Amino acid sequence: MPRTFDEKELLDRIDNDWEFLGDATRMLAADAPILLADIRRAVQSGDATLVGSAGHTLKGMISNFCAPDAQASAMAVEQIGKGGDLSNAAPTLHELETHLNALIVELTEYVAIRA
Repeated sequence: MPRTFDEKELLDRIDNDWEFLGDATRMLAADAPILLADIRRAVQSGDATLVGSAGHTLKGMISNFCAPDAQASAMAVEQIGKGGDLSNAAPTLHELETHLNALIVELTEYVAIRA
């Protein structure tokens, strides 16, 4: 099964700094669920602006981990929010949650093996 992130690109990006990767992974694992909850609430309340801005923030966080599927899902959520039509937001948000949760689990395991 392929990784949720590009291992070589990630290691090059962080210059093989495992401590930094561990810290960044823990930060993602702590902050991403909060942003996802914010997006979920914003979709339910019809706040497209918040959907767009929180999606943008998540996209930026995810981009640090060279995870194209999760990043594309975050970008799709961002674009839905910026477009203002939240009628299709729920399945896109579900896709983002799936990719992001898989990324966090895989990164956490990846860092733990090397600790």
